[in-house]
Amino acid sequence: MSHHRGLPTGRLRALVTSHASGALVAQVWQAATSFVLQVVAAHVLGAKGLGLVSLCLGTIVLVTAVTSGFVGDSLTVLDRADSRVRGGLQWWALVLGTAGPALAAAVLWGTGSLDAAEAGLFLLAAALFAVEEVGRRLLMASLRFWRLVVVDSVALATAVAALVAFGLAGTITLGSFLGAVALGQATGLLTVAAMLAPSERWAAPVRGGAVRDVASFGVWRGAQVAVNPGVFTAFRLLVVAVAGAAALGHLEAARILVAPALLMVQGLGSYLLASYGRDRSLALTALVTRARRGSTALVLGALGAGLLIWLAAPLVGPWVTGDGFTVPLLAVAGWACYAAAIASMQPFVSLAAARGRQRAMLGVRLLDAAVSLVALVAWLLADLPTAATPFVLALGPVAAGLVTRFVVLTPMLRMEQSVTTSAPAVPAPAQPREAAHHAR
Repeated sequence: MSHHRGLPTGRLRALVTSHASGALVAQVWQAATSFVLQVVAAHVLGAKGLGLVSLCLGTIVLVTAVTSGFVGDSLTVLDRADSRVRGGLQWWALVLGTAGPALAAAVLWGTGSLDAAEAGLFLLAAALFAVEEVGRRLLMASLRFWRLVVVDSVALATAVAALVAFGLAGTITLGSFLGAVALGQATGLLTVAAMLAPSERWAAPVRGGAVRDVASFGVWRGAQVAVNPGVFTAFRLLVVAVAGAAALGHLEAARILVAPALLMVQGLGSYLLASYGRDRSLALTALVTRARRGSTALVLGALGAGLLIWLAAPLVGPWVTGDGFTVPLLAVAGWACYAAAIASMQPFVSLAAARGRQRAMLGVRLLDAAVSLVALVAWLLADLPTAATPFVLALGPVAAGLVTRFVVLTPMLRMEQSVTTSAPAVPAPAQPREAAHHAR
């Protein structure tokens, strides 16, 4: 029987399967908690309230993504048992967990999206969210994925209970939602602290910490993971500024309906990245062929799921929005096309990243963001239908996929083929004289 670090093969395989299942369930469940809060906002606050709640939650996701990529990926890869490294991690968690939420709150207050009291509640909720995410990443680094489901469940239950209490005490407002999110994240943070292993619950001195070492790794990861939520935050701010919060609420209701297709694409994209990393010894030609087939299958799957959701939208829509407003079918179709655009890009981007082209992929993602946002600004300034803006956002991922395929991967393919064709043929080893004699 073969072993790996003392574990039998069958037990090791079951352990890996359990970790993978826990990671997938945790990712889906964390997204589901956000959608639950948005559905409640749609029923209680209407289209305008849903738009503002989505703007706040999306901005929190952006701030948290920077912290998660910068600090969370660093603590996963670097030696967090080293006191200096841990001190640097704590320093950056404190800086990003306070400066990011403060800057975001100032922007939302300065643009008139939130008043002063709401901006203060937003700051508290975003800071707690970012710090709790660092704790969640410690659980991930320890492969305790199933505990994340417990953490997110506690946070969601607390937030919903707080909203019920606010509703019984008076009228639920945007401030009520932000306060409920803050309470939920506070209890989630306490749950994380209780579930961490004792070896993970210690503080290193920040003075003398490896601040630069952590930054040299984390800055690239923080920038990469911030691109997508940054695009969505800019998208929401632009729609609110030009068309109003109610228009954003209609778009967000449609996005909630199409969320299963988007989650399917994101989940399979994570699997593809892992599979390309596992098969890095294979020829790039074979992997590009696999990526092409995967892209086609993902696009067809996203469009098929989107079509079913579009057909069901008149029946399912009222479950999301209540009686206050209806979900625009044009926006549902737009988000389905956006999911297909992401699907067309995902396999090629994952393959390039698995082959060590992380910096090139950051450039590609920035191109994706620039194309989407420039097209969006032009669309909104031309006073074209706001419900069609998801189609406009889809232009960025399509452009990013084409650039990755033909600008990043094609030269790598040519280099591999040139090396293969120029390599001298290896002659067959000469038979020993005795072996040749016996062969005769």
